[in-house]
Parts: sequence; C-alpha cells; structure tokens
Amino acid sequence: MSISCDSVPAHKAYATSLGGLPHPILSDWHPKGEVTKSYDIWNEERGAGLRALIVVNKEGNIIFKEVYGPGMAPDPNDMLNAIN
Repeated sequence: MSISCDSVPAHKAYATSLGGLPHPILSDWHPKGEVTKSYDIWNEERGAGLRALIVVNKEGNIIFKEVYGPGMAPDPNDMLNAIN
C-alpha cells in the first residue's frame, strides 16, 4: 500500500490517470500528516511527507526505511531485498 498526505479525491484522480493501481493508497490528509509524522518522514517546512520506502513486518516492526530526495525514485530491488 501507499500512504500520501493528499486527499482521497486526489488519490482517485491520480489512480485513474494511471489506469488504476495494483494497491490501495491510504490518505494521511486529516489530521494532516499524522501517520507520516509517526514514521518520522514529515517535512514541516513543506507541510508534506518526504518520499520514502518503508517496509513493516507482520509484527509491526520497521525492517527497512529509506528516504529519497527530490527527483529520486525508490528502487524496487531495495524493497524486495528487505522482504527476503
């Protein structure tokens, strides 16, 4: 799943523009950034979450966390390596 600080209507428009997504997008819209802040990936200056890839295991523990700068995209292999 993905988490974004955008609203549910914005998520629906985004997913539709891509022809659908294979996973749900959860909205961290209200209270703004509550989940993002709990993962310590909130950018107070921008009022938005940082781009990050976080893998949480069945026990709820973070087993992988990587924050990506502007213009950088998460490498899917990083996630696969964390899961394996």
